[in-house]
Amino acid sequence: MSKDEIVVSVCMITYNHESFIRQAIDSVLFQNASIGFELIIGEDCSTDATRSICEEYANIHKQIRLLPSLKNLGLMPNFIRTLQACHGKYTAICEGDDYWTDPLKLQKQVDFLETNSSYAGCAHQSMVLVDNTESRLFRQNVPQEITVTDLIGLRLFHTASVVFRSSVLELINNAPPVLSGDRLVNFCIAFSGKFRFIDECMCVYRLHDAGMSTAATMDQMKLDLNSVRYLKKIYPAFPTYHYLSYVYLTIGLCKSGSVFQRLYFRFLSFLFSFSYFPTNITDLFKQIGSKFSK
Repeated sequence: MSKDEIVVSVCMITYNHESFIRQAIDSVLFQNASIGFELIIGEDCSTDATRSICEEYANIHKQIRLLPSLKNLGLMPNFIRTLQACHGKYTAICEGDDYWTDPLKLQKQVDFLETNSSYAGCAHQSMVLVDNTESRLFRQNVPQEITVTDLIGLRLFHTASVVFRSSVLELINNAPPVLSGDRLVNFCIAFSGKFRFIDECMCVYRLHDAGMSTAATMDQMKLDLNSVRYLKKIYPAFPTYHYLSYVYLTIGLCKSGSVFQRLYFRFLSFLFSFSYFPTNITDLFKQIGSKFSK
């Protein structure tokens, strides 16, 4: 498929996902769309059979471009290089341990963006699958129109639901190393135009012990502090202190840190939260409650 025929590039990063990667790839290939799309797989030198499975698919399906790695690059570098390889007018994301459930997902989101030029991206409802046994909706009562401020705090939607105009990638290419690369992408989408939420469940997010959301260390979480200055530079109106309050809270809730470290970062979170007083008080309790309910 030539670059001119590609409307959507699907970015899929994967590492040690041998139990999940087939379902992720199949869910993309089974898209029933009239538009041309490609699947770019950034395989980050897995120690299991993930790479051989990806090679198997790439040898059969011309829509797939596999980006292998001779050494483990890490989450953000692998994410950035895979995004940079996307050629489509639009970019979609599906990580190697998630999957799509609606064969018309891409078509629906592209149709919306094609007819609503003021929107830079859109996302939709997701199902959370906990250890292949328990399922629930990712988030309820999400606003239809998502603002930059809405993106600070608990995630409103999952990464596998996002489709955005590839012009947004210009804001991401020089991003610093962070843990939450998806959150940085979402901010850049909101910086670039309006952001729509579609209340229709079209993908599944796997929550498992090996996932980054549950296995991240305190040092890894601290990487998100690198994004603050970068986001402020490209969007001067970015609410820096509000976001710092949230990042400090997530670090302070990390179980891998010592008691002193966790208390220190929670104190910083509370201190910076007064930049948006008085709603900071209720927000902090909601975030703490959500963290401990997982």
